[in-house]
Amino acid sequence: MKKLFLYMLPVFFLAACTTENSNNSTVDTDTPQTSKDATFQIGIEESTALVHGNLQVYPIMAKEDFYKSNEAAATVGNLKEGIDTKGFYVTEKKPYGRQDDMSAVNSLTVQNKSDKDIYLMQGDVVTGGNQDRIIAEDQIIVARSIQDVPVFCVEKSRWHYREHEVDENDPESTHKRKIFAFSGYYNVAANDLRRTVRTTQDQSSVWTKVGEFTAKNNAPSETHTYAALEGSESFTTQRDSYMNFFKGKLESMENCVGFVAVSGNEIIGVDLFGHPNLFQKQADGLLNGYVADAITTGSPVTVSVKRMVKYQDELNSKYKLDQKHDNQEDLFQHNGVVIHYSKL
Repeated sequence: MKKLFLYMLPVFFLAACTTENSNNSTVDTDTPQTSKDATFQIGIEESTALVHGNLQVYPIMAKEDFYKSNEAAATVGNLKEGIDTKGFYVTEKKPYGRQDDMSAVNSLTVQNKSDKDIYLMQGDVVTGGNQDRIIAEDQIIVARSIQDVPVFCVEKSRWHYREHEVDENDPESTHKRKIFAFSGYYNVAANDLRRTVRTTQDQSSVWTKVGEFTAKNNAPSETHTYAALEGSESFTTQRDSYMNFFKGKLESMENCVGFVAVSGNEIIGVDLFGHPNLFQKQADGLLNGYVADAITTGSPVTVSVKRMVKYQDELNSKYKLDQKHDNQEDLFQHNGVVIHYSKL
């Protein structure tokens, strides 16, 4: 498979001849050229085939030296993988001999008895336990460790273990009930909800935002959970249409490390990872979140190609500045390795 970053038509070629994209925007001859030392390049041409409904995604390709320097990120598992791994448990907060309070709403305990480091991304949603939760901060749970993780509740009216999820004939299932383990992974939350978690750090604001999403998508539930979106036929029909359209398109790009999401006249978010392998693992869940935004609050894309070419320079500048000043809100590193960079 060709390496897109190395063989893409350079930006000056795009600027030299006025090019029309799917939303009738053009690249003018005075479009700024991306500097030669740029770490990332946005796939302007590739994005023309990545538009569906109210969402357009622009793949982010990284230079080889970027992901080679973050090679350790390639072997990190993600939360979905962890949930399905024997010996990995997300549970209601437990002391395990430590002087900590039990069953704290805004903290979960993660046991990783496996031999692989597991990455939890801010915005990952886990279902089960006594209440569904959203991960509040990027975390690495190293192999054979126990760690508390900050979270927010995305299910307002439940505080009990769902007994119907327990199979009395399955020892693993009954063990999970005993330790109040979370049984499922529900994608990455909509970017608007992720942003609320990051900027407010307030449980009431998170519940309000969850309520907005479920109400707009006709997804009521007795417990007011974000995962009730699965019960909305109108939402899931649209969501499946988006996901089927985008399926495999980004993951097939060999040096793609993330994407820029666009809806209406706005860049609604950016997520990129330290290595293409980690992005490929996280891409499906992440795309689900942006699709939820597109369905709920999005509109037909009108952002111009010229704006995106300019944003290419802005992204590179922002990344270098955030790296220089160790901006831990946007840049998450582990042992000096870039794991995740986001602009919400």
